[in-house]
Amino acid sequence: MPEQENREETLKAVLHHLYQDNTKSASHCRYNLTYHIVWIPKYRRSLMTGQFAVRLKQVLTQIAKEYGFTIIAQEVMPDHIHMLIEAQPKWAPAKIVGILKGVSSRAMRKEFLPFIRKSIWKEHTLWARGYYVSCVGNTVTTEIVKAYTENQKKEAPYIQGEFFG
Repeated sequence: MPEQENREETLKAVLHHLYQDNTKSASHCRYNLTYHIVWIPKYRRSLMTGQFAVRLKQVLTQIAKEYGFTIIAQEVMPDHIHMLIEAQPKWAPAKIVGILKGVSSRAMRKEFLPFIRKSIWKEHTLWARGYYVSCVGNTVTTEIVKAYTENQKKEAPYIQGEFFG
């Protein structure tokens, strides 16, 4: 039994450290939300190279800045885009993707329409409808959170503000 108690205390200390050191503050909340987002151009055309790719990165960076997203990493491949992005909880992942795709499509079509039309003939579009998104943890795995949650009843009574300082 002492081994179980020691494990629970260690788990509690690890979670407290991770959540305290990696959170950001917004109005009435603390959060740590990081998303891995991937999307493709219409028909998965390999058109995102050269000056087009350079400009697209600039446009995505500007969009993120305007909406308060933090780009941790981004890569524009010839036929898809990867982004690792942090956002406040007020932004649903689908809304983040919609903003990134919608605003970037308009900006890129405005600057590169003749180039885009060589690969994508459908009017007023650059991106395919779908996307991939996953929530990424900062070293806090699903297993750690699951174990912590399952051990809640075994812990000492929760003290308000313990994780929110």
